[in-house]
Amino acid sequence: MSNKQECSFTSVAPYPKVRQLAHGLKDGKQESIKQAAELMADNIKGMAAGKYCVLVPVPNHHGRAVYTKALAEELSHRTGIPTWDILSCRPHMPLHYAKKNDLKPEGIYLKLSLYRQVPRMFTPIIIDNVLDIGYTAGAAIKAVGHPDTMLAVLGHTKNHLTNKNYQFNQLATNMEKKQIKAATKKEAKNKTDTPQHQFEYFKGKHPDSLILMRNGDNYRALNEDAQKLSDILGIDAKKPRLKQDGSLIAEFPYNKLDAYLPKLIRAGNRIAIVDMPVAEQNNQKQTDNMKKKTEPKKQENKAEKAEVRAGTKVQAETQPKVEKPKGKDAETSEKQSEEQKETKRREPQMVTVNGEKVTHGHAFQSNLNPDKWYFTARLDGNQLRPQLMKPEDVAAYQKREISVETLMQNYYPTKLQKKVTPEEFKADNKLSDGRVIDRMVIYKEHDESRDDVGKYKICTQVGNQKMSRTMSHEDLNAYFDRVTTPAKLVEKNFAEQLHMASFYNQFKLEDGVKEVKVAKQLDGQWAVSADLGEKGQTSKHILSWHDKQALFSAKTATKEQLAARYLNSEIKELKTEKVSAKQSFKR
Repeated sequence: MSNKQECSFTSVAPYPKVRQLAHGLKDGKQESIKQAAELMADNIKGMAAGKYCVLVPVPNHHGRAVYTKALAEELSHRTGIPTWDILSCRPHMPLHYAKKNDLKPEGIYLKLSLYRQVPRMFTPIIIDNVLDIGYTAGAAIKAVGHPDTMLAVLGHTKNHLTNKNYQFNQLATNMEKKQIKAATKKEAKNKTDTPQHQFEYFKGKHPDSLILMRNGDNYRALNEDAQKLSDILGIDAKKPRLKQDGSLIAEFPYNKLDAYLPKLIRAGNRIAIVDMPVAEQNNQKQTDNMKKKTEPKKQENKAEKAEVRAGTKVQAETQPKVEKPKGKDAETSEKQSEEQKETKRREPQMVTVNGEKVTHGHAFQSNLNPDKWYFTARLDGNQLRPQLMKPEDVAAYQKREISVETLMQNYYPTKLQKKVTPEEFKADNKLSDGRVIDRMVIYKEHDESRDDVGKYKICTQVGNQKMSRTMSHEDLNAYFDRVTTPAKLVEKNFAEQLHMASFYNQFKLEDGVKEVKVAKQLDGQWAVSADLGEKGQTSKHILSWHDKQALFSAKTATKEQLAARYLNSEIKELKTEKVSAKQSFKR
C-alpha cells in the first residue's frame, strides 16, 4: 500500500508544448498571462463544477506570489472564482537553478506559511506555472492543509511521478473529455457498422435462418453461414483480412440471387435477406416515427395558438384599464425604479500611482487591548495586514482630522510608491561606483541558536566580499512590494562596508572648524579630532576599520566627512557653550 497523499491536478498540455508560453508567464508578460488564463479557464471550470472554490497562487522564490498571482487574478476574471493570496515563503534559490546545477531540490529549505485558513466549505485550487517534481506544489498543499486541495497548472512533466510524498492524479481536460466522448461515439458507431455486428444482430433475430447481407454488388454470408453457402453452392469461403468482418466470409454477385436462392431452399435452409444496413434501418424508422408524431402536434399547436389569441382578446376586453401615474408621481416612481435597478459600486477612497484602488480604509480598536488601535485597508480587494497606530493618529482619526490618504502614507508607504517592472528589477544590478552585484538573497533566519532567529535578512556578494545583515521593516516592505531594486537595497545596507563615496557624502561638517586632524595614537589606533580655535578643541574619536579603509585605501572619504560623522554634535555643543559664556560675561 502506498502512503502517498493524493492530489488531483489539471494541465493544459505537457511542458514541451507550452514551454515558450511558460517562460513568458514567468517573466510576467501580460500577453502570456492572458493566453495562459484563456487556456486554463475551461479546465478550472470543470474542476470547480458544483463546488465552492478559491484560487490560491503559489509564491515564487522571492517569497510572495507575483506572476502566479497575476495569472490567478486573470483566471478569476474569466471563471468568477475568487483569488486568495494567502501563501508566502522565505526567499530561496529557484528550483530550476538548482536543477541546472545538479542540486537536489530537497536540499532547499522550502516552508510555506499560510496567512489565512481556508474554510472546509471551500475547495482550494492551487495555481502554478509548471508541475515538475511537485516539490513546490507539495509544500503548498501541506501549507494549505485542506483535504480536498486541487492543483491547476499550465504544463506538466512526468517527473511528478517520482515524488515520494504526493501522488498527482491528472484529470482529463474539457478538450480531452470531448475527444474521448467523440472517440467513444465513433467507436460505438464503428462497432454497430461492422459486418460482424450486423450478422450477430440479424442472427439473433433469425437464429434458424441463413443470413445473406447485401454489400454493394454482392451478397455475402459470414461465419457458419459462409461455410454452408460454400458447401451448397461450391463458392470459396475465405478468411477476411479484418476481424470485424467475421471469422469466415463467402460472397456471390447480386444478379445470381434468383439462381442460387432455390438451391439453398432445396437444401433445407431458411433464408433471411438483408438489403439495408442496421444504421440505415434505424435512421429510416426514426424519421418515419418523427413524421407521425410531428404532424398531429403541428395541428394541435395551431389550434392552441388560435385559442390563446382569442383568449388574450377576451381578457383585454374584460380586464379594467390601469391608469399610469402622471406628473410628479410619475417622475418619482420612475426614479425609484431606476434606483432599485442600479446597484452602485463602492467608490475607492484613493487610487495609487500604480492604478490600484484603496477601499475599506478604517481604524479599529483591539479586543484584547483597548488601548491599541490598528489601521487597515483593502488594495484591489486584497486585505492588508493591520498596522498599529500612533496615539496622535488615533486621536486625529477619532476627531476626523486625518484622511485615509495620510494614514496610508503613514502605515503603508510602499503601497503608494511606483512599482518597478520585472525587467528593471533584473537589470538594476550595478552600484553607483560601477561594481556589479554577483548575488543578493532575502531570507528568513531559522537557526534557533542565533539572536536574530525569525527575522528577515539580506545577504549579498560583490566581488569577493560577502555581507549580510537584518533588514529593516521599511526595506522589507519595499522589497516585497517591488518599489526598489537590488542595487538600491545593497547600497543602502552595505555602502559603509563597501567603502562607497555615496555613504560618506551624507556627512557635512559644521561651520567654525579651523582644522581637522587624523592621527595615530600610542595604542596604534587612528583617531579624528577638530580644532575650533578660540572656541576650543573636540575630543579624539577612534575611527572604525571601514572608515580607515575608506580614508586611506579606497580614498572615498575625507577627513572633514569623518569629523562630521563623529564630531558634529560635540562641535555644536562647543559653539553653544562659548556663546552662552560670552552672554553671561556681558551681564
